[in-house]
Order: sequence, then C-alpha cells, then structure tokens
Amino acid sequence: MSYVESLLGRGEQILYVARQHIFVLIMNILTELTLIGILVAAGVASNLAFRNNSTAMIGGISISDLILLICLVISIIVLISGFLDFLRWNSEQIVITDRRVLQIRGVFNKRVIDSSLEKINDIELRQSIIGRIFNFGTIEILTASGAEGANVMDRIEAPLEFKRALLEAKHNLERGYGYLEADGYIPSRPISSVTEIQRTLEELARLRDRGILSPEEFEAKKRDLLSRI
Repeated sequence: MSYVESLLGRGEQILYVARQHIFVLIMNILTELTLIGILVAAGVASNLAFRNNSTAMIGGISISDLILLICLVISIIVLISGFLDFLRWNSEQIVITDRRVLQIRGVFNKRVIDSSLEKINDIELRQSIIGRIFNFGTIEILTASGAEGANVMDRIEAPLEFKRALLEAKHNLERGYGYLEADGYIPSRPISSVTEIQRTLEELARLRDRGILSPEEFEAKKRDLLSRI
C-alpha cells in the first residue's frame, strides 16, 4: 500500500493526482550545476594563482590546495542538495479525491495538508507567460476568510486540468454524489423525482466513462434508480 492510499478513508476514491512541474526541478538543478561550475572554476583559478607561492601555507597545506579543497567540498554539498531536490519533487503530490484535496510533502518526514471539498470557497489560478508555454501554474485554494485559510500549490503541472478536476469533484459532492461503497455508488442524499433520477444516471454514466465506476457497478445502480420510478 502506498502512502497516499494509507490516507484514504473507507470508500474514498482518488480522482486526480498532480505534482510540481518538472520545469521547476530542471531549473533548480541547472542553478545548482551552474554554481558547481563556478566553484570548480574558482578553485582551479586560485590553485593556478597560488601554485608558485610555496611559502603560503596554512596548517601544512598550501593556500592553493586549501582553496581548491574548499570549492570541491562546497560543490559536493550542492550536488547532494540537487539530489534532495529530486527526491522532494518525486515524493510531493497533490491528490484530489471525491471528498478532499491532499497536499503531501516531505521525503522522510511527511506533512499532509487536508482541504475538504465542501469547505472550499474559491479557487485562484495564476499563470505567467512562461507557465502558459510550459503548462504549469500556481493554484490557490481558499477554504476560509483571510490568508490563513489559503492553501497554495506552487507551479504544478497542467493547472487547468487540475482546476477542472477540482471543480468537478466539488460539483459532484454538492449535487450529492458522495463516494463508492463496496456494493456500488451511494449518493449522499435521497433521490425521489424522475428528473433527479435522470440527472443522477447521467452523472453515473460520466463516472463510468472516466473509469471511476465499473460497468457492473453502473448497471447495478441504474437498476436500483429505475426501480424507484
């Protein structure tokens, strides 16, 4: 069982999974590689500059060798930082279920931010020109008044698809299409009128087409709904 699956409640279904765009990871790694290049170049230049000065010694080590060693150590630290950036990018996820939005952060120590769909008030999407070109953007979810109620998902991949999936999940929850139990799709409120049953069937058909409902579950619920007419 994955860490995400261990967070799910009984019958809770995952609808969409996103993470930060790979552009963010690439930019971080390029910055760190550039820094490593500058450090190595500085170390080599200082080594050449002090090579002929054999009297410049610190603790039995020439200044040129000491500067080169310091640059190499810092370069290794930056390289490790780049590897950790990859681990963080790979482990952090943003998951939309049929009940909430989960922001999972951390490589070893995990931090999970949980936003209930029914408490989401507004969704703000911000995309720069570069973000539109490479298909990433920032989503801010407002769950209460004030900044303390805002959850920010910085530079995630495919933000338009993420926002669309989030709005659809919230809409389905508000319409009463709650979650799947073991015996099929269970609406969270009673259905009585013919028009409402028709709308429910249409929603269930869309869920079946998206693979959330199996054909057998759809047919079972369809028979149950039609028996009420």
